[in-house]
Amino acid sequence: MPSTPTTPHDVPQAAAWQRSQERMFSALVGLTLVASAAALALQRPHYDRLDVWALPGLALLLLTLQGLLWTRRLELPTAMRVAYVGGAAYVLLALNHQFSVLSQTSVTLMESTYWFAVIYAAAFLAFPSRAATAVTGGVLGLAALICAWHVGFTVPAATRVGLTSASVQFLLTGAVLIVLNRTIGVQHHRLMASRAAAFTDVLTGLANRRAAEERLADLAARAEAFTLVLFDLDHFKAVNDTHGHATGDAVLRGVGASVRSRLPVGGLAARWGGEEFLLVLPPTPPADVQGMLDMLRASLHAQEHGPVRGITACFGVASARPGEHPDHVLARADRAMYAAKAQGRNDVQLSEGAPRSSPLCPQD
Repeated sequence: MPSTPTTPHDVPQAAAWQRSQERMFSALVGLTLVASAAALALQRPHYDRLDVWALPGLALLLLTLQGLLWTRRLELPTAMRVAYVGGAAYVLLALNHQFSVLSQTSVTLMESTYWFAVIYAAAFLAFPSRAATAVTGGVLGLAALICAWHVGFTVPAATRVGLTSASVQFLLTGAVLIVLNRTIGVQHHRLMASRAAAFTDVLTGLANRRAAEERLADLAARAEAFTLVLFDLDHFKAVNDTHGHATGDAVLRGVGASVRSRLPVGGLAARWGGEEFLLVLPPTPPADVQGMLDMLRASLHAQEHGPVRGITACFGVASARPGEHPDHVLARADRAMYAAKAQGRNDVQLSEGAPRSSPLCPQD
């Protein structure tokens, strides 16, 4: 499947992109089922000896894949690739089969060859661009061998010239489609890479503020619950003033690495600005958030960056209430963070309850 608009740090469009790809797969399954049923209906009562078993078999394969996707027993990329192999096998079998059912005067290929255009395009949805080029090249090569064999050895001499011309046109069209899809795939990859870069903080490798704001907007639009953690490094300005910005940058990179290693599945870590960071988490009980942040604080305190040792931070935690706007949740997390600063720093404050102090090292 083509690269999703995400980075290793979960740019917020990834979940929406995944849902759109699943809907697209479902639509393709539906269209293929309709096309297969229509093809068989049009053949009644004299069914083609290939289609009578191959089309129901393909339909069963797609329905099985769809069911496995719905029950989360199969990942979408795997489903796409298995479906692609099934579709490619069918069109190649149909190409081979049609030479045995062409009339003695036919000088053109049958309508089933139209589906090769779909196969060439679908490869660039099921595989990364480079792999898709290799796969479609393989399909085109097999198609060329099938055409060459039949034109050379099985078709009547009277129709050989016409079928040769038709086969060459069919194969050349396929080659052009592969080149066009490859070009579009490369441009798409570059666009997605540029988009991912626009949502990434260059220094820490975390998501940037824009990414976090879009994640919050998406959560608000879907009325989903979430938990926010806003934290600010203690006395960071003194680090820059005393040891220089290079040391300060090393500290920020170290914080980013610690946050990434402890981010739960479905969470987003962003550099909110300067030495301030934001975690957008799935709805998480306060005790679980506290445990995660205690481990993060221990990790930060163990870091050493030249003369800087024992990094600490103040954390504010807030979980969204039903119908609450993300701006309000963020404001509560911000107030909780400043309450932690007022307590003496190196602390976690939960906006939902009474202040809780659990320092792991001496206060700064």
